[in-house]
Amino acid sequence: MTSLARQNPASSSRPLGKHWLGMGISDREYVRTSGRNAGMAAFGWDVIGWIIAVTVVTFVLQLLINPQFTNWFDLRPSAVVYGQVWRLITFDFLHSPDDVWHILVNMYVLYLAGQKLLSNHTQKEFLLFYLASGVVAGICFVLWQLTRNREASAVGASGSVAAVLTLYALYWPRDRWFIFYVIPVPVIALVILSAALDLHPILLELGGGRPRGQIAHIAHLGGMAFAFAYYKLQWRLEPLLGDVPIRSLKRRFRRGPKLRVHRPSFEDERFDGKARMDELLAKISREGEASLTPEERETLNRISRQLRSRKA
Repeated sequence: MTSLARQNPASSSRPLGKHWLGMGISDREYVRTSGRNAGMAAFGWDVIGWIIAVTVVTFVLQLLINPQFTNWFDLRPSAVVYGQVWRLITFDFLHSPDDVWHILVNMYVLYLAGQKLLSNHTQKEFLLFYLASGVVAGICFVLWQLTRNREASAVGASGSVAAVLTLYALYWPRDRWFIFYVIPVPVIALVILSAALDLHPILLELGGGRPRGQIAHIAHLGGMAFAFAYYKLQWRLEPLLGDVPIRSLKRRFRRGPKLRVHRPSFEDERFDGKARMDELLAKISREGEASLTPEERETLNRISRQLRSRKA
């Protein structure tokens, strides 16, 4: 889980370093979660699958068109200041072309932690959280570089991945992850260790020390801080967008039905939704939460929200 910072991106495409956490989250080739706590559904084209697919395709383009492609979309503070704000999102899908572990570890952690979060969030909400985390991490990096009077660019999804892992740990702090398949560690301990190791070089530099390495530590911390605020303040991003414009477009381009559509009464909807929810809860009781597909999780969350809003 590493955001790489690069000096003088216009003249060099090589990353100048790699973040290493001795026992922690970054650069761990052998990490797995334990038993039912893993919350891993069979891989499908849910929102996490699409994020991984887009990131992998982007990585291939970086390999084929490097360094030009990377320089077009990396996070360069001066470019953002002059209006290229899209870099606050695009850098999140770039990774170091010279280090395959950079993308592999990020996507692996995203999949492990993200699948569990989909049991609490809709796919749209998860996507918005992931993108917003990257933007916050990117803003933190840009501000840090400007205040330190440096011009370095950043690539990597680590700000967003750090946010996803932090949110996972806040919801399920006792879940254990196995380091090197041997050492069981509570996931909250991994997050705290990662935050401490990212904070250490920041404090050293603020105290007058020289910058160490080429890692965007501040981006990691920005993603973690956003996840902490999101959890503590119980934010939800999906309602901020709404769906009125989308529905308006659908009505504009959709042909009107020739037959009258029967709309079930509230009692019918409540009965059908309650029955479906009972089926899904029974499945969880029999086979565990990990047996639910992403679509079943989203259905369960939607029915729960509907029933709560009806009662209110």
